[in-house]
Order: sequence, then C-alpha cells, then structure tokens
Amino acid sequence: MQRTVLLTCLLSVCAVALGQADRTPTTLVMARNVKRLERTWQYVGGWCTCPPTVPRQVWRDNAMWERTDKRGRREFVDVEIVRASSSDETADYMGHFGGAKGSSCHVETYPLGDEGVLLTCPQSFKSQLNYRKGPFLIRVYGDSRTLVERFARYTLSVLPVT
Repeated sequence: MQRTVLLTCLLSVCAVALGQADRTPTTLVMARNVKRLERTWQYVGGWCTCPPTVPRQVWRDNAMWERTDKRGRREFVDVEIVRASSSDETADYMGHFGGAKGSSCHVETYPLGDEGVLLTCPQSFKSQLNYRKGPFLIRVYGDSRTLVERFARYTLSVLPVT
C-alpha cells in the first residue's frame, strides 16, 4: 500500500514537471535579449494568481523591467504574455477588451502581430500596447510610448512557434 501511494505521488509530480518541461518563461528569454542590447534594464520576473485573461488560458507570463534614466527618473515597462488554447480566443479578447472601449484613453490601431491596438492614457500607465499573434495575447504597459513600442517588438521576437 505504501509503495502504491509513493508511486502515485511520484508519477503525479513527474507528470506535472514533464508537462511544463518546454515552458521556460518567455519573458526570461526576452530578458536575456534585452540585457544584451540594453544593459541598464533590470528584469523582475512575475507570478500571477489572477483569474484567466481568456476562458481556456494555457499559461500566463508576467514580468517588469525597470531602470533609472540619465536624469535620475525611474522608467519601467510591464509585460504580460498569455497563451490561449486558440487564436479565436485571442481575437475575441481583442474585439471586446483590446481597445479598452469606454475608457478615457486615445485608441489607435497598431501594425504588430495579427492585430494590435495602442492606447495613450492620461492616468497611471501612459501607454499600453495590446496585440495578438496566433494564440498569444500580449499586453505591454509603461510611461513612455517609445518604450512600450520597443518592448512590444522584443516580445514578438521571442514568442514560441505554435
């Protein structure tokens, strides 16, 4: 009986580990690339126990980069990458929430991925770029449009092939 319980536990742990074996956080790969190109950025990996962004979410990867600019001001960029079970789910999300309908933000389409939307807002995060690429939904927030656009391009370069 003890062996059966031990074997069952071992198999459960291995199954979970093997299921995540190919799941190096995308932002960690991105952090290596950013560090090579822009050494002053500090990567802070995130973990979120938030409810799913899309109904059949496979995984979510959150991270933040921060640095102090030449004038001594803190700059940051916040990145969220969601892997949905299908591209239909990400398209549905963008149709409902991608452009933050009803918000006080200025919304414009943005040519990135399959569909992109750039929001310029008067409060909190000044710029937000939401885009989708296949089953991936990417949201990049920051105080500067230039930084948000640059980090959104970094995310596009490291998305896993589906």
